[in-house]
Amino acid sequence: MVKLTTNYLLFDLDGTLVNSTPAVEQTWHDVVEKHNKTYPANIIDPVEFLASAHGARTVESFSKHFPYRRNTPEEINDFEFGIVANYGHLAKAVDGVPVLLKILNDDFQNSWAIVTSGTKKLAHGWFEMLFKCYSKPPVFITANDVSNGKPDPEGYLAAFEQLNEKNATESQSTTAIVFEDAPTGIKAGVQGGFTVVGLATTFGKDVLTAAGASYVISDMSKLKLNRVNDSVQVELDIL
Repeated sequence: MVKLTTNYLLFDLDGTLVNSTPAVEQTWHDVVEKHNKTYPANIIDPVEFLASAHGARTVESFSKHFPYRRNTPEEINDFEFGIVANYGHLAKAVDGVPVLLKILNDDFQNSWAIVTSGTKKLAHGWFEMLFKCYSKPPVFITANDVSNGKPDPEGYLAAFEQLNEKNATESQSTTAIVFEDAPTGIKAGVQGGFTVVGLATTFGKDVLTAAGASYVISDMSKLKLNRVNDSVQVELDIL
């Protein structure tokens, strides 16, 4: 058991709080399959594509792999909402998350944030589908709120700054722990100067530690939180 003390908890969403991988992968599989049928001279390997798409914003995946697609905010919103609408039944909460959200809602209301590469429509769609009995965090950063997606630390730094503002604290005197399931997101947390806990829900421990995770847990059932004065004590049952 590892014990850490911090001020704020910054969570990724897909793969960290929501096991959305089957829904996301099926959606991308449909896109890649259509592309390969339409452009047989430019075949995309679905396995390689999915490895690069995990943790990246859709706008970046479209630009890199499907430059012919309309890459407007409206198109991205519609595409990502389709993940929930068409394949939302494949998604579920990561183990331990309902208990975690109740604790966060009850005891740590202004101490946590979500930072996701998904659009607001997708992220709030997951929350409303799976966690509608819980309050959203006071800070909820989506792809719509940043200019640079993960592995750039912009989203995590913005969340950290907003939590400091809400709590009237100075960033120089506070710390945060990032929880991530994908190498891209782990790198963002590390580049932001935060301790990163990897979740082995999508990738194995070796991949997560190679990306920079200081600790790895199997899921959120291996995380316990306690209030110690003005800080959060984090207990990790690590792999």
